Amino acid sequence: MTTKNYDIKLGVSLYSYQDNYYFHKHDLEGCIAAAAGSGAQGIEVFAEMMMPEWPYISDRFVDLWNGWMRRYGVEPVCFDHFSDRGMWKNKQLTDEQMVERGKLYIRTAAKLGCPIVRVLHNEHIGPGVSPYRLTDVKIVEQLLPLCAELDIMLALELHAPTTLEDPAHHQYLEMAERLGLPYVGLMADFSMYEYCASTADVGLAIRQGATPEILEFYRNSQREAYFRGEPFIYEEIADQIEKLNPNDVDRRFIAMQNRMVGQGPESYETLKQYASSLVYCHAKFYDLDEDGQVDNIDYPKVIQALKDGGYKGYLSSEFEGNRRMNDAGWVDEIEYVRRHQKLMRECLEK
Repeated sequence: MTTKNYDIKLGVSLYSYQDNYYFHKHDLEGCIAAAAGSGAQGIEVFAEMMMPEWPYISDRFVDLWNGWMRRYGVEPVCFDHFSDRGMWKNKQLTDEQMVERGKLYIRTAAKLGCPIVRVLHNEHIGPGVSPYRLTDVKIVEQLLPLCAELDIMLALELHAPTTLEDPAHHQYLEMAERLGLPYVGLMADFSMYEYCASTADVGLAIRQGATPEILEFYRNSQREAYFRGEPFIYEEIADQIEKLNPNDVDRRFIAMQNRMVGQGPESYETLKQYASSLVYCHAKFYDLDEDGQVDNIDYPKVIQALKDGGYKGYLSSEFEGNRRMNDAGWVDEIEYVRRHQKLMRECLEK
């Protein structure tokens, strides 16, 4: 959706419909139709997850794909690069094999009309954090000539606990500038703007044995700090948590949240400053409250910062609540995405 006041469009990452696809409720065409039915204009696709022909896409499939794009009035906006060196059980991929995998993603994106390839890289959740060995700066450097030939942008996902200003990503941009091949850009994942634990995460942890009283107190403390306009300092409530006698599940949950959410969301002012240079955004969410708001990310403020900063690109819904809630009963991914698209349209129109 585009108006005179902004140039932002809405898309859907088909990752949002992963369980619908896995349990054969929808095939790939059905997922594309669901995204279009939510009002989205763009499609982000995971080939490993939803393209039976992957990794070798035939011309027949390309014809089918182009027909679906026209039939449902959407366009391909992002192709997901999801390789890691341990993708095979019996060996680690070499640098040369990782480069060839990367080129395969780029060529396939070009065949399908996707202008962006989202890159899963070593620093996407912080240097030294990922348990996997992913694509690194040496590999990306070898991919850029093909990107230039096919006019494909590589989008480096910046995911919590990293930030837009994290120096871990600078090496990629500096390398591209040195080569004169500006085909690497920054991609903001909205996980950077979580201000508290999601109810989806809380519910899952409780079903796994966490103490409801402790997790509710912890989450409420995060929320209170955010709405007071103050950073969340865990040390200020640590003694109270200890008095409640936390178990191992409680401690793991709190440790993960402290690492991922930290003291609160990344600066909205920084987002505004970076907005015009971003190439793509993952509009992540886990749950929606009774008012249709994302329950742990301040979407009105995030989207206003992008508008004010002159972002010109896609916001693609990325629903991850399914993985956290389906053990308690089937989650309607299609309805969640529809409601999320409605929320983003409302934020854009304000």
